Amino acid sequence: MTVAALAPLPWQADQWQTITAAQQRGALHHAWLLSGGEGVGKRSFVRAWSAALLCEAVNAQQQACGDCNSCKMLASGGHPDAHLLSNDGHLGLASSALLQADEGLSYWTPKSSSMRRDIAVDAARSLIDKLGVTSHRGGMRVVVIHPASDMSDATANALLKTIEEPPARTLMLFVTVFPQSLKQTIRSRCQQLRFATPAKGEALSWLYGAHPEADAVLLAEAGGAPLKAAGWLASGEATRRAAWRKTLQDVAERRMDPLVAAASLAGDKGQGGQVLRLWQTQMQRQLREGGAWTARHESFHAMLLDGLRRLEDQNANAQLLFEALLLRWRLLAG
Repeated sequence: MTVAALAPLPWQADQWQTITAAQQRGALHHAWLLSGGEGVGKRSFVRAWSAALLCEAVNAQQQACGDCNSCKMLASGGHPDAHLLSNDGHLGLASSALLQADEGLSYWTPKSSSMRRDIAVDAARSLIDKLGVTSHRGGMRVVVIHPASDMSDATANALLKTIEEPPARTLMLFVTVFPQSLKQTIRSRCQQLRFATPAKGEALSWLYGAHPEADAVLLAEAGGAPLKAAGWLASGEATRRAAWRKTLQDVAERRMDPLVAAASLAGDKGQGGQVLRLWQTQMQRQLREGGAWTARHESFHAMLLDGLRRLEDQNANAQLLFEALLLRWRLLAG
C-alpha cells in the first residue's frame, strides 16, 4: 500500500481537517456517520483515517506512513484491532479499495449456501465479543460498518449499547449512501461527516491523473463521481458504455439499422437496464447543455423511463422493447 493511497482525496481536505483537529484537541467522538453519494470517496477516506489512527509513525499531516508494522498488518487485513462489519460478516478491516482482503482475518461469515443480503446480527455479536477484551496492541481500535444502511434492525439494536457505552479508545465508523435509512437511535449518537460530489474541474483533474484515457462524458455519466468513473474504467465498463453510445449515435445518424442495433443493445435484462439508464443520462445532459428539447423529446424520455420499469419490474421482452425505442429514436433525431 503506497503512502498516496493512505491520504485523503484532494476534495476531502475539509473533512480531514475536521477529524484531525478533533483528535489533536483530544475531543474525537467515538461514533461517526460518513455519508455521501456512490463514488465520491467515502471508503478512500475511511481507509486513510483508519490507517492514521493505527499507524505507529504518522507524518506531519497526521497521515499513515504505510511502512510500520501496524500499516503492514492493516494492508493485509490482519490487524487485530481493525474490524469490518459487512454483508460478508465480521472480518478484519484492510486498507484496500474494498476494505477487506482475501487472506485477512475472518471472525464470523454467513454460510456460503445462503449469503445474506443484510449485515447479520451474528456478525455484530461476534464484534461485540471481540470488543469486550482489551486492545491487542495497546492503541486505538477501529470498527467500520459498511454499508451501514444494510444493517438489519436486530444488528442496529445489538450495536446500540456499544455506541452508548463505547469501549475505551474505540472508534466506530458507519459508512452509507443512505443515511436516512439508519435508525434514528444510531444517527443521533454519531457525529456526521458528509461527502459531496467534488467540483467538475477537481474531479476531472484527479480522474485524468489516475486514468489518462478518461473523458468528461464518462464523468458526467457517473454523476460527477470520480471513483465511480474510475471503477468503470478499471472494470471495462467504460468500454462497453462507449460502444453503447456509438450504437445509439449510429442509429440516430442512420448508419445502423434499428433492428440490428436492438439485438446488440438488448443483451440480458441487466445490460438492457444499464443501456436505458445511459440513454436517459445522455438526454438529460442534452437538456442541461441547452440542446434541442421539445415535447417530442419529453415524450421519448418518458418512454425510456417506462421501458426501464417494464424491463425490470414486468420482465418485458428486451428485444422488442429496444426495437420500438430505437425506431422512435431515429425519427426523433430527424
